[in-house]
Amino acid sequence: MVPRPRKQKVLQRPRRSRDGRPGRADGGRRRVGPEILIVVAAVLLALPALGVGRDPTPPQSLQRPVPPERFSRQNVGFGTLMRLPEEPWSVRTAGESDTGPFRASASSGPAVLSVWVYPRGRRGPRGHDQLNLARRRLTAASRTRDATFKTVASALTRYDRLPAIELRGTETILGRPRTVRSVHVFVGGREIVIDAYAPAEDFRRVDRTVFRPILESLRVAPDWRTLREQDRAGSG
Repeated sequence: MVPRPRKQKVLQRPRRSRDGRPGRADGGRRRVGPEILIVVAAVLLALPALGVGRDPTPPQSLQRPVPPERFSRQNVGFGTLMRLPEEPWSVRTAGESDTGPFRASASSGPAVLSVWVYPRGRRGPRGHDQLNLARRRLTAASRTRDATFKTVASALTRYDRLPAIELRGTETILGRPRTVRSVHVFVGGREIVIDAYAPAEDFRRVDRTVFRPILESLRVAPDWRTLREQDRAGSG
């Protein structure tokens, strides 16, 4: 038999890249070295620590306030009753034996309302002139406490037939801009302070559905409307 002629090997011409430079004969593929594998393994091990793959639960500060299912009347101390929101709002009240100024708080995401009762040792301001002077002092104190505070509006008003001062403005709370409403009610020798704030884009809605109903529900027992002996001894 006549042996078949051997096929000559065809030399592959080196491929050229898009910019015209010679490329690799194997199509540009490179073998992955051990250094690359170590880096990839380290990244994969770090993913759980970074939270990748977990349920995307946003932090509390990024959630939107939601309306409460209902309100319930609660005694926050010193003869002061208010209707506070229930689920899904988070509510905290002072204990019965706690005589400190903090009385209650309610929050949903970045929307917060807090109630404080301060002994003043004397009767609160009465009459238009005294209330106007107290309003100017409160506005100045707000600017001293937070240099970013800006007054939007202020008013002399009444809650439960008691004289009150209401301030509304903007300030920075925990590094974030907030719209605030601060109400100061004067009764006997005490000052009831209700501070409420929320992001600007949510404030009007939360104010209408939550903050306003709480403020309008404020009731002070008749026997707490007069100046008591312990109030006379309080700090003014």
